Amino acid sequence: MRTKRGVNAGIYLVLLILLILVAAPLASVLVTAVTGYRGDDPALDTLWQPQMVRVILNTVWLSVLVVFFSTLFAAPLAFFRAWTPMRRAGWVEIVIMIPFMTPPFAAAMAWMDFTRVRGVADMLLGPMLGDAVRSAINSVWGMGFVMAAELFPFLYLILRNSLASIPASQLEMAQVAGASRWQQFSRVILPMVLGPFSLGALIVFIKAAGEFGTPVTLGNAIGYPVLVSSIYQDVTIDPLNFSKAAASSSVLFFLGVMAWAMQQWAGRGGLASGGRVSRPVSLNISQGGMALAWLYTAIVFVLTVLIPYISIILASMTILRSKPPTLNNLTFDYFGIVLSMPSGQEALTRSIALGAIGATTSVVLALAVTLLTMRRQAFSARISDFLAVAPDTVPGIVLAIGFILLWNSPSLPWTPYGSQLILVMAFTVLFMPMAVQNIKTSAASMSPTLHEAAAISGATRGQAFWRVTLPMLAPGIFAGWLLAFFVGIRELVMSSLIRPTSINLLAPWIMNQFDQGHRAEAMAMTLIGVGTSTAVLVLIRWWQGRARR
Repeated sequence: MRTKRGVNAGIYLVLLILLILVAAPLASVLVTAVTGYRGDDPALDTLWQPQMVRVILNTVWLSVLVVFFSTLFAAPLAFFRAWTPMRRAGWVEIVIMIPFMTPPFAAAMAWMDFTRVRGVADMLLGPMLGDAVRSAINSVWGMGFVMAAELFPFLYLILRNSLASIPASQLEMAQVAGASRWQQFSRVILPMVLGPFSLGALIVFIKAAGEFGTPVTLGNAIGYPVLVSSIYQDVTIDPLNFSKAAASSSVLFFLGVMAWAMQQWAGRGGLASGGRVSRPVSLNISQGGMALAWLYTAIVFVLTVLIPYISIILASMTILRSKPPTLNNLTFDYFGIVLSMPSGQEALTRSIALGAIGATTSVVLALAVTLLTMRRQAFSARISDFLAVAPDTVPGIVLAIGFILLWNSPSLPWTPYGSQLILVMAFTVLFMPMAVQNIKTSAASMSPTLHEAAAISGATRGQAFWRVTLPMLAPGIFAGWLLAFFVGIRELVMSSLIRPTSINLLAPWIMNQFDQGHRAEAMAMTLIGVGTSTAVLVLIRWWQGRARR
């Protein structure tokens, strides 16, 4: 009885935190959309204007394209890493995460540099093929491709963990029963993977709908407006119009809710459980099959890492962009310039610190949500579970607008607005769904019999948690923390809208350099930031490998 009361108290505490951090900002957006901002008239009627309808349709179509390209990138790589000898190539995971660590607008600018007239594409491929690549990138499909190159690690990690949790015994039983390969896929693998895939696709769809960097660079260049760029203009360009921003944000909110409802329907079968206690699937792939797998992986890496970073490196070192990148036209001076700038130093170190703090708080809260709500059907547990993933059902700019409307209200006796605390709160909200989903993926593969065996062996609840539960959840915890940390370092929208003006953060600092025409300095800082993130990833992977040994 005492344990049950403690669990209920824990659920209510978590629910209260989630109501403050998640529900209240979202409610502020919806209320402001209906009532208007501080006496201004509501702007819902603007949503029916032909121009806004076009912007809404543009947003939906672009997000669908991003999901399509992300699936092409992520699904085969997840299969190779989970079920083939490629699982032993740990460096693949590091390379996959590099696009994710790159600020989106920097990647978009890199592709625009690569395909510009007399750019690298023209020099490497010739004018005819260079023009074809330029036309492909400077299109809606090109925008979807560029954004997917940044977002596909979300889908990849969820699919890889899901495939790795499928026990080999299930496929072996299907083979013994005479099931063909197609039957094994459609009746065993697909039902187990459909839920995680729909979840990953939902995350990618929502993040694409709320992406800011690529639409304001490549999107503006080709004349393709989307909702997030419209909202950003409403709250940053005079005259400010928070009523219209709230109305547009409510559209993104309902798009997210609709996508979430579709995901719930697609994933209603749930995940398999108990897979971790069985042998993982290990396919015997021929040398020719593995050669094709490595070829596909190499193509993905060329498109998502090599080409953008050729442009980023050249942009960070070229003295005159109008001349070829010869040795006389290249320099390392820009790296020294940005590292010697106090604002640049502050932006880098503060982003790393706030990213780590936000990732840690989000993982702790996500772990509490998972443990307290897992296999419980109480109303408070279900609401807590929903609110924990709710930020992934809305684009980040909607939450940013909600934080502004809620915490910048003059009626509050005290507010964290204007301090670093508001950034920690915002990062916790943004990162928590990533942590929850990764931890849940590990938790879903954990058999209840493990806890029963621990209890029979005389283990206390604390011992069972530290020696059984936590090690089983460790892959999801680390994956969630890493994703959160990398998002925190290069996060743009929330950092730009709610950060105090006296605080420099990496992504806004880099974009500010772009706006001022300091392209080389911006690209140099991009490389420094990504290099720092990669070093953190390598250290953590090394520590994990040492811990396993």
